[in-house]
Parts: sequence; structure tokens; C-alpha cells
Amino acid sequence: MGIVDIGVVDLSLRHLKAALYVSQYNNATRAANHLNRSQTAITKAINDLEQKLGVSLFDRSSLGMIPTVYGEALTRRVRLAEAEFAAAGRAHRSFCPSRREGHNISIFSMEISYKRLAALIALYETKDTSAAAKQLNITRTAIYNTVKQLEDLLELPLFERQPNGMTSTRFCSILARHVKLAFAQIRYAIEDIANLNGITRGSVVIGTLPYTRTLLTPRAINNMLKDNRELDISTREGPYNLLEASLRSGDLDFIVGALREKVSTPELIMENLFEDRLAIIARKDHPLFKWRNIPLPELEHLTWVLPPRQTPSRALFEELLNKNGVKSPEHYVESSSLSTIRGLLLESDRVALLSEHQIYYEKKHGMLDVLPIDLEETYRPIGVTMRAHTQPSPAAQLFLSHLRNVAQQMALR
Repeated sequence: MGIVDIGVVDLSLRHLKAALYVSQYNNATRAANHLNRSQTAITKAINDLEQKLGVSLFDRSSLGMIPTVYGEALTRRVRLAEAEFAAAGRAHRSFCPSRREGHNISIFSMEISYKRLAALIALYETKDTSAAAKQLNITRTAIYNTVKQLEDLLELPLFERQPNGMTSTRFCSILARHVKLAFAQIRYAIEDIANLNGITRGSVVIGTLPYTRTLLTPRAINNMLKDNRELDISTREGPYNLLEASLRSGDLDFIVGALREKVSTPELIMENLFEDRLAIIARKDHPLFKWRNIPLPELEHLTWVLPPRQTPSRALFEELLNKNGVKSPEHYVESSSLSTIRGLLLESDRVALLSEHQIYYEKKHGMLDVLPIDLEETYRPIGVTMRAHTQPSPAAQLFLSHLRNVAQQMALR
């Protein structure tokens, strides 16, 4: 057998569950009894998975069916996927307490087809039946029918029609998040198996906050891709709360940037890579560069471009002003876009609150520079936020390794 190129869509959830319980019992008959299926069905499921994955998942002997390293890699991830479906089942029972047998619903027991769940996710993400149908290359009627079947099965509404499209219910949002996390684990399983054969494949999706978009993240990506050109990398930009929601649902592998004081949920963990302080940035020929050392009270007389509220940088800035008795700016431009900030600074006497790392190239080419004013009290942790209780995919682990290396180099500068 040889590794083949497949995706989550090619693997049956029922077959994956069969592999999980064969691994648990080391016996197809006992797995069949547990799942209330025939032994023939279990054997066929394992054979189908092995053919599609291109590897042997079990060694057959008089001792039973013992997982190979590939089988262990697969079932470790499937167990995590099963836990996501089980969590969705528990959430369902809280919404529908009279349905005590909720754990037997096919969605939560992985006895449902990928295509039906894909229709749910497509409509959840697009909020439009036409867009969802186009995404999956099926008809709108198929989307409607699938959602109606799922709602009947769950005895709960999943979507509400609004003038601007379909709005997901609260339970639908919970269900979609767990389904997406389960699919992510199955995708990681495929990548894990390829990695065992020395093939690092797959994709990494990185949420980037403003600080890391100039040096840290690009350098880590470039370093990783030098020897791993088959990997696909995507970055997502946006406010922290939206990136966090995407991370929690499995749409992102990491968020890289200034760390929050604490994560908002035990589902996430933070790793501090290094600390960096803020600086006041202006165009290279700004009048204030005539000063050797600008006193803090002078900040009251400047025109500002500030980071958005609710960001660590803004909080540190306000704290610095309050501590030193300096009045906060009443009027200012608020932006986190480096290109917008650059344009504002180059065309005016405005100053901006940034890190020196963020203007590395502008400083190198003589456009912007750091004003001579001490902001010693504005150190903030820079790091990575990731999901807890799971192991990143091989590609994501590789990126994390390169990210740590680049961060270490930046910390020494």
C-alpha cells in the first residue's frame, strides 16, 4: 500500500467509528457487538478505510486485530472527533431535556453521512441557501431537505429566515462548532498518517493580529516553506474576538499577536514567546526629531493615530498616561491597519502608537522612525493562542516550531 491523496469527504464517519472500536477491543466481533453491527460490516469498513488511506491500520493475528502505527494515529484523532460529537449531544440535551435518549441520535453517534453535515456547515457559514448549494455543487432543494431532516431528527430549529438571509439558532451555532472541530480532527488524522511516511502535507490557517504581520508571522512562514513547499498556508486578519471565535470552531490553527491578559475560555491556551514594548512613531522628517528626549507631558500636544479600544496596546497607553498625569487625547484617528497608519503619518504631523518591529521596513527605507520618548512601562507579551486539549496537525506543529525560532531571534534584538 502507498499513501494516497484523500480528504475528509472520502472517509465515512461510520467506518471511522468502526476502526475506533476495533482498536479499543482488538477484535472485530466485539466491536460489532458494541456497535450493533455485523462482523462482516465491521470488516468491510476497515478494509474500505485501509484502501482509501493506502495503509494497513491493523495487524491481523491469532491475538486479534492490533493497531499499527497508522491505526493508532487514526484512532487517536477519531477518539477526539467522537468527543466533539458527544459534546454536541450533551448540549442538545440541555436544549431538549425531554429527549433523554439524545445520545442515540445519529448525528451524535457518528451514524450520519458527511454530506448531510457538510450541508449544515455550508448554510451555517454562508447564511444563504443559494451560496451553500453552489459551494457544495448541489441544488437549493437538497440544502432545504437536509436541514429539514436534521431539524426533525433533533426536534429543534436550526435556522430562522430573515430579510438578509438565514440566521442560525443558538443550538445550531454550538452544533456547527463541534462538527467543524470533529472534521478538523479527521483532517489531522489524514495528515498524521502521511507524516508517518515522511510526508508533511496539509494546511495551516493562522489568525494574525497587527503586531505580527510585518516580521514574526511572515518570517516563520517563509522559513517553513523553504523545505516544505507542498504545504498550504493561509492568514486571516481581523479583530481579536472574531479570530478567537474562528479558533474555537477549528477554522484557525493559531492566533499570533499580543496576548490578552487571560483567555476567555478553558478551551484555549496561550504561549508567551517574548515581550516587546510600544513606541511612538512619526515620519522621518517630523519636527519632533529635533528633540533629544521628549518629556511625557508633551504627548498632550500631539495629534494621534491610536490602536482600537479593547486592545492590549491601547490599554497600556491609557495606563501610562494616567500614571504620569498626562491627559488622554480627546480627538484622534483609530486604526490597526499599518498601510492606513503609514499614509496618515507620511502626509501629516500625526504620530502613532506602534511597536518598532511593526515599522521595520518603513524605518529601513527611511520613511518612519521612533521618536525619542521613553515608553518603558509599555511592555506586553507577544505569543500564540491555540486550542487546548488537542494536538495540532503535523503542519501546524511545524509552523509553531518555526514561529518559536523567529520569536527567539526577535527577542535577542
